[in-house]
Amino acid sequence: MIVAVTGGSGRVGRHVIEELLTHGYEVRNLDQRPPEAGLGARFIRTELTDFGQVCNAVRDCGAIVHLAAIANPYELPTTQIYFINTMANYNVLEAAATVGISKVCMASSVNAIGLSFSRQPRFDYFPIDERHPTYNEECYGLSKWVGEQQADSFGRRYEEMTLASFRFHGITLPGAYAGWRSRRPSPPQKDQNLWSYTDVREAARACRFVIEATYQGHEVFFITGTDTAHTDMPSLELVKRFYPEVPVTGDLSGFTSFWDCAKAQRLLGWTHERSWRKDD
Repeated sequence: MIVAVTGGSGRVGRHVIEELLTHGYEVRNLDQRPPEAGLGARFIRTELTDFGQVCNAVRDCGAIVHLAAIANPYELPTTQIYFINTMANYNVLEAAATVGISKVCMASSVNAIGLSFSRQPRFDYFPIDERHPTYNEECYGLSKWVGEQQADSFGRRYEEMTLASFRFHGITLPGAYAGWRSRRPSPPQKDQNLWSYTDVREAARACRFVIEATYQGHEVFFITGTDTAHTDMPSLELVKRFYPEVPVTGDLSGFTSFWDCAKAQRLLGWTHERSWRKDD
């Protein structure tokens, strides 16, 4: 099977391509920037806001992993960020439906509910699962939430499709953990990002799992580490000190993450296997 990876030249895309190649897939890299040497995938320069270019690039593919986006609300004017992210997302979905691709994995973000770029994030309960409402308030988070709504629409119309929106958080590259362990703040500090991370290798593995999944329709998943980062304070103590107004409705024992990824385990068979506390 040929898998198209949009944004394949980026830091996440490179690891997704490596993961797919390792497991026997042929990979096509759709990006505007050529990759570094040795990536191992065919590169097609593609403007994702141009529907015709997207269709031509994916026509004989069996799956798409859509990673390309403007990744924060400060790189460009807000109107451009919103247009690029939502239009690229729509074009990928429409192209998949047009040419008959049934598996599409899309990079959303925890910011779809409002987080890193919010003035003051709002949490209804801990740990947070996919049922939590959105309180996004800026162009990037809004574009990611709208992208999920677009996928809902396609999932209703094309019932045979398998669509996934991954809410990644704090993508972390190999080699970062040793530095984290040596720079843990003492005492712990309040973190509106909820002391969280996603190992890029685990993110790449999750993308592959969508291609191999058997469910149909569109599903949103949190894809994050199973433990907290940058702190040695247990999770329940962090809540008590920094978020005493937020009710705890599930397991936060030990250093358990504030994000509940049980849905990914149930539908994809995926769990975040690496931990910054013990792995490299």
